[in-house]
Amino acid sequence: MPSRAILQAYLDEVSTAVLNDDWQTYSNGIHLPCAVISHDETKIVETEEDLRAGFDDFRRTLRIQRVTDYIRLVELATMLDEDLIAGSYISHVISGGQRILAPFRSNMTLRMVGGRWCAASVSNGLANSRWPFVRLQLPSDPEGAKDD
Repeated sequence: MPSRAILQAYLDEVSTAVLNDDWQTYSNGIHLPCAVISHDETKIVETEEDLRAGFDDFRRTLRIQRVTDYIRLVELATMLDEDLIAGSYISHVISGGQRILAPFRSNMTLRMVGGRWCAASVSNGLANSRWPFVRLQLPSDPEGAKDD
């Protein structure tokens, strides 16, 4: 399978897992330690507890914003060797057909671990982002968007 198709399949699977609050699929797709590089910080996520906290915060952000679609589309991908792919993609975060953010570019490195492609690093192009992947300044939970 071409590197672009591998990266796109990975992004689709993990984006769906995030929207569906599917921790198991999400965590299976991340190889720890994982470097998360953004405008404000470089974070090495080393433990499953840190990964889970980031996932939960990101899910909360999506619920507060009433996100219905989290779409990431590959621009470029390169097979660096048989077990390593690097690529760039554009993220689209949508609520009920309306963008809640301008599309933004990110880079990701996938590593083959145990027969599965996993994220080894992510560089996020969103200017006000930090760990978790997108952390926006948000108002208090609107009615109906409370954590379970």
